[in-house]
Amino acid sequence: MDHLSSADASLAVLLGVLRKLTPEDRDKPTPSEAFTAHELLEHLSGSLRNMGTALGADITDRRDAAPEVRIAELAQPVLEAFARRGVDGTIDMGFAELPATMVAGILNLELLVHAWDFAKASGQQLAVSDVVTDYVEGLALATISEQVRSGGSFAPAQPVAETAGGLERLIAFTGRTVTV
Repeated sequence: MDHLSSADASLAVLLGVLRKLTPEDRDKPTPSEAFTAHELLEHLSGSLRNMGTALGADITDRRDAAPEVRIAELAQPVLEAFARRGVDGTIDMGFAELPATMVAGILNLELLVHAWDFAKASGQQLAVSDVVTDYVEGLALATISEQVRSGGSFAPAQPVAETAGGLERLIAFTGRTVTV
């Protein structure tokens, strides 16, 4: 598992959740910063556009497409640009020059954690390989510092049961409440 294979797997999980969203889910609250499902979709789309632009990818955002199609069409050029570029060096994100490994870590978090957010909002069960969740949890530990938390991007880590799996540990580390 590496940054890019993990992102591919996380995208597949996310697309499976988005495929099952219904129009009735649009205004449902998510566990993510009091976003509705629609607002979270807009946030995720914006994140993918920004990463794609920073990576020099050709990005088109079809806002009228179904959520699954929209995110797939935004994420695929980002993944392809990362595959060409690799994760060495830094990437100018516009607001800061970040290590490419950190940007790839953020991409993984956006895809997998928001898959969980959408699943919770729409009442879906989320099944993710422990290999993927453990890898993304490692990326989260390397990416989400106290400085990042103090900037408002993530709430404080939440407690989680000792018996919690990798996905629950990851979600709790991002500041979301997990009930096991």
